[in-house]
Amino acid sequence: MKPQLDVDSLRTEHESEEQWEVRRNFMLEHCGDFEEQELVTLAQLFTNIEFLGCRYPPETMKRISKLSEKVSAKYRESRKNKLKRTFVEASDAAEAKAKRR
Repeated sequence: MKPQLDVDSLRTEHESEEQWEVRRNFMLEHCGDFEEQELVTLAQLFTNIEFLGCRYPPETMKRISKLSEKVSAKYRESRKNKLKRTFVEASDAAEAKAKRR
């Protein structure tokens, strides 16, 4: 029998509450399916994709997508009514500012 994994001990100091909650939920969902190091790696890949927009080889993306279905759906549902950031190119922002004067 495998020893129980202490998921809460795996939080890193740079993670926001939101990122940690998502990564933690991913690890809790799959903690019996993988060895600790592979689980930590998969969870990090998932949060890199979800929060940073990282892309990996197609096989990896498919694997993470399949493993993260429930966690992703829950996270995205929680984000529906929150404010979303909109990025504007600096040149567009400067032009808009200039036109207001």
